[in-house]
Formats: sequence, C-alpha cells, structure tokens
Amino acid sequence: MDASTGARVVPTLLSPARAATREKLIVAALELAEDGGYDAVGIRPVAARAGVSVPTAYQHVSSKDQLLVEALMSLGARSTEGVRQRPPADSSPADRLMRVFRRVMKQAAAKPLLYSALYRAYVASGPLTAGAPDIAVGFGPERAAWIGETLRAGDHAGVEDADLEAAARILSTLFLGAMVGLAAGRPSAEVLAVLDDATHRLLPETPRSTT
Repeated sequence: MDASTGARVVPTLLSPARAATREKLIVAALELAEDGGYDAVGIRPVAARAGVSVPTAYQHVSSKDQLLVEALMSLGARSTEGVRQRPPADSSPADRLMRVFRRVMKQAAAKPLLYSALYRAYVASGPLTAGAPDIAVGFGPERAAWIGETLRAGDHAGVEDADLEAAARILSTLFLGAMVGLAAGRPSAEVLAVLDDATHRLLPETPRSTT
C-alpha cells in the first residue's frame, strides 16, 4: 500500500515476540538496501532474508517504504543511545554536535546505497508520516533526539536552555535536509561545511569569565 491507499505509518507497542520479528525485518531491509539500494528492498526479499513468511512480514508492515522509514527511525534511536553511552568529550555544545555530525556523515558516505534508499523512502512516505508525530525523522522539536542529547551531553555554561532547545529544533531540520542532499549525491564535505557554519552561528562559544 502507498500514500494513495490511505495507509498510515503509526508507532505501536509490540510484544517481545513481535518486536523480535520486527527487528529481523528491519535488519534484513538494512542489509538489502546496503547491498543493492532502494530497488533491492521488497517485502518478499526482506521476508526471505529475515527468515519469516511473507504473510508474517505483512502483519508488521504494509510497504517497503514503511519498512525503510522504520529502519531509519531505528538508526536514529541507535544514534541517541550511542550519544548517551559515549558522549563526545568536546568542551562546547557546537563542537560536540559537529563531532557527531562528522561521524554520521562518514557512515553515510561509506554506505551510499543504504542512505539513498532510506531517505528516498522517507520523502516518498511524507503523506503517511504527516499525522504520526513520533515518526517524523528530523523535524522539530528535537525529532532527531540525539541532537538535543549531544548538545546537553557536557558543559553548556553560557548557553541558555531555551537557546539549546531552539538550536536543537533548527539543527534537526537542517540535518534532515543535509541527509537528503547527501543521499541525492551532494558531496559530504560540502554538507558538513554548511552544518558546521550553521551550528557555530547558532551556538557561538561564550568566553568564560576569569574573575
């Protein structure tokens, strides 16, 4: 099913067994997309890679776009957990965030077919995710939760909480645009330069008082 059918991507609470099956499907979709891009992903090949039946796969997702969007969400959740477990040690919020941005861009540049597939599905699924606020990846407020986590992961003296929140919303949206551009073939160095400029303009370092 696609946007014209009225299918909607919605978050659900799953039993452990269903959650395990969903995870298998997501892993299979990521593997297929990494090897062959968007066109390599389909419910049947994903089900075969995951070791489940096609009807079982359709109990979890209605289309490959939905599955790829959920895979993108899963990667975002992993990024958030990674920041929590291993926060960057840079002294300023802007430098911490740029360190994570560079890490993500390096991963995306190493797997161009995968990230092109993920963001192609995201763009295609816009009408499906519009009414599901927990699904929208990258739009504020802090839908890319790891951005806010990174900004707050260390010292942010001199930066008001309201400024951090506003910066997280803006940078979340900019990051989404950057990733769509990267997936469309924009050079990663160019994308990072834009993010670096925006991040340091939004969050300039405040000199500490020596008195």
